[in-house]
Amino acid sequence: MPEKKYPLCPLFEGLTEAEIAGELARLQAVEQAYQPGQIVLAAGCSTVRMGLVLEGVLYAILPLPQGRQLLQSRLTRGELFGQLLALDGDRESPVTVMACAPCRILWIPTKQLFNGTGPAFSRLLGNLSKQLSGAYFSLQRRLICLSQPTLRERLQYYLQMESRAQGSSTVRLPFDREGLAYYLGADRSALSRVLGGLRREGLLDFDRKRAAVITLLVPTEEWP
Repeated sequence: MPEKKYPLCPLFEGLTEAEIAGELARLQAVEQAYQPGQIVLAAGCSTVRMGLVLEGVLYAILPLPQGRQLLQSRLTRGELFGQLLALDGDRESPVTVMACAPCRILWIPTKQLFNGTGPAFSRLLGNLSKQLSGAYFSLQRRLICLSQPTLRERLQYYLQMESRAQGSSTVRLPFDREGLAYYLGADRSALSRVLGGLRREGLLDFDRKRAAVITLLVPTEEWP
């Protein structure tokens, strides 16, 4: 049996390979490859198509004054980006989306998105609605995280959310230590000081050789 082309894409959940092919042909979707460091979508640009990550890893980066940057999100296989932007049409992207590894992107124009008929069309729109809802709540959690007054509290909130999502006190970060610092709106040295302090307090532990793994020794709700 041939391997399914889109096995991990929530956008196509419940659709057969034939239905997916039919919908993508109707929408005139195209695949494009990118190399590490390439800009996939630049801040300040508008777009009429949304991107679906088929392979690789991308960062959505928010440019700030004085040349600073904030890591908005990390995008991996099966995730959509630019969907709200594409549905709006004329709005400029607030973030730059950049490839961090060799990537394949399926670009899906939205011009014909609402002009389909039949069960496959309905399922596709239903799946897109779920992804839009997920993107909204993800952004809400992001705003709550950044609204915490100190770096310690931002880290605490982030680890709390990740621990719950992963169902474990061992949190596997989706990015390296520098990426976590950018995500929390801090620099790496400041984050290292906070992590070191929390380890000395016996609240968490980590191995310098496995920077993307943090073990919570005390639930974040019980931190002083």
